[in-house]
Amino acid sequence: MEEKSRYEEMYGKLVAYEQNIHLQNQKRIKIGLKCIAIIPPIFLILLFWTDSNKVVFLILWIVSLFALATYLILVEYVDYNLQEKLNELRDEEDKAVDVLMGKQLDEVEENIKNAIQKLDEKFNSEAEIPKITESDTKEKTE
Repeated sequence: MEEKSRYEEMYGKLVAYEQNIHLQNQKRIKIGLKCIAIIPPIFLILLFWTDSNKVVFLILWIVSLFALATYLILVEYVDYNLQEKLNELRDEEDKAVDVLMGKQLDEVEENIKNAIQKLDEKFNSEAEIPKITESDTKEKTE
């Protein structure tokens, strides 16, 4: 019994540790996205503001984008592997892994379809578009 409770305690700590790391990875992703919005524009501003070599700032701009993209990919990859290992320990290998980014992609697609449908309804309704007769076009051409 004592050994079983020890294993349960260790398992509870492992799950809490995984959840804590997952929350930290979500924060890291947010920080990485903010850095993508801030750091490359700084290099572009410096490129146009200074009279020094433009190629250096252009290279720094490109390298910063690649470095930030690599950082975001690595954080997502580490989180994915951590969750897969935890699912393996739980004997839930068929359970879907909770991703850090892109949770609402299905909703975005549905929202776009709904918006397009509403626009089609608005522009195709007969109440909105007045009918033009041949006499109207003759009067305007004369």
